[in-house]
Amino acid sequence: MNISIIGGDLRIARLAQMYSKEGNYVYTYGLEDFFKTITENKVILCKTIKETTEKSNVIVSGMPFSKDNIHVNSPFSNEEIMIKELKDNLVDKIFIAGGIPKEFYNEKIKNIDLLENEKLTILNAIATVEGTIKIVIDKREETIFESNVLICGYGRIGKILCNRFKALGAKVYCSARKERDLTWIRENECIPLQYDEISKIGKIFDVVINTVPTIIITNKELDSFKKDILIVDLASKPGGIDKNYAEKIGIQVIHALGIPGKELPTSAAKYIKEVIENEATGTGYFASK
Repeated sequence: MNISIIGGDLRIARLAQMYSKEGNYVYTYGLEDFFKTITENKVILCKTIKETTEKSNVIVSGMPFSKDNIHVNSPFSNEEIMIKELKDNLVDKIFIAGGIPKEFYNEKIKNIDLLENEKLTILNAIATVEGTIKIVIDKREETIFESNVLICGYGRIGKILCNRFKALGAKVYCSARKERDLTWIRENECIPLQYDEISKIGKIFDVVINTVPTIIITNKELDSFKKDILIVDLASKPGGIDKNYAEKIGIQVIHALGIPGKELPTSAAKYIKEVIENEATGTGYFASK
C-alpha cells in the first residue's frame, strides 16, 4: 500500500511513521523538518506536490487542513504549500483532512473530512480531556484531589471533563445555560451553576476550564477569582476568557488549542489511522498507481 501525506502537525508525522513501520511506502511533502532527524526507511521526502500526489491514490493532510484558507497547515516545513495547487493535483484521488474547503467537493475528488467523523470527534474529545489533565498537573503544585474545579460548558468535552475530574477526587462545578444540561450536571453528582452565579463564589475555585467559544468569563468573574487560580481555555478563538483583563490583573490563562496533536500525538495518530482505514479500505484507493 502507498499513501501520500502533505503538511500536517505532529500527529500526522506520527501517522507517517506508523504506516512506514507497517511496511508501507509513505510519500511526504511538508514534513521535511520532522524527518531531518528521524529516519524511516519507507518515508520518502518528495520535492513537489505533484510528485507526492502521483505516488498514491490516498492523500492525507492535517487537522486543521488550513489556518488561513490559502496555505496548507504545515508547521514542519518552510515551504508555503498553496491550497489551490494541491486541489489541482487531487483529481481521481481520495483526500483526507480536517476542515476540507467547500471548493474541494466536486465529482473529481473523493473527500473524507476528519472533523465530521463522529468516532474521531469522540476519541479526540477523550484525548483533549487527558491532555487538559496533564496541563493542570504540570502547572500546579497541588493535587487535583480536593481541588475546586469549575468546568464551563456541558458539551461533549465538558461532560468528559466532569467525569474525569470527579474520578480524581476534585469537587466539580459545571456551568451551563440550558436547564436540561444543569439537571444532567446535577444527576452526574457535580454542582450545577448558572453563568451569572460564577462570580458569587469565584474565590473558591482553584482551576477553571472553559469549553465555550464565546466570552463568558469577563472582568466580573475574573475579579472574583484568586490570583493564583489556573485557567485553561480549550475553546476555539476567541475563546471564552477575557484574556487581556486576566493578564492585566495577573491571572494565568492557558489557551490550549489542538491538545491531541500537541500533548498526545501518538494516540491522536492512531485514531486518525482507524478512521482512514474504516473509511477508505474497500474503495479501491488503497493501492499504488
